[in-house]
Amino acid sequence: MSLTNASILSGATYTPSGGSAISFAPSGRQVSGGLELVCTNDTNPLTRRTMQLKSSLPELPASANAFARLGKNSLVYVVPFIAADGKLYRQTYTLTEAVHPEYTQAAARRNETIAMKADSDFDNFWQYYILT
Repeated sequence: MSLTNASILSGATYTPSGGSAISFAPSGRQVSGGLELVCTNDTNPLTRRTMQLKSSLPELPASANAFARLGKNSLVYVVPFIAADGKLYRQTYTLTEAVHPEYTQAAARRNETIAMKADSDFDNFWQYYILT
């Protein structure tokens, strides 16, 4: 199926199976409003995968004329890669959400977002950069 008529499962739960565990531990670096983790499976510091997580709490408006502050979570997964020409590339995979403090459907929308990454209807987009 193409992007223009894609469908995903709403309300589905995702349970990984198979594969191998990849472990992460704190890197020791200070991150404002967040945490940095490193992949303990990677022994070469040059090509070690990292994950940076940041979070800010939502806030209701202080007055009737003010706007609420959205709660925001972000995760950036960095996978270093040394190309055939010897150059180092820091490839990034990013997940971000920003949600109003009164919104009660955030978990459902999060699962739908996961489906957009995992569902086969989106394979050509993610793998081949095709927008049809």
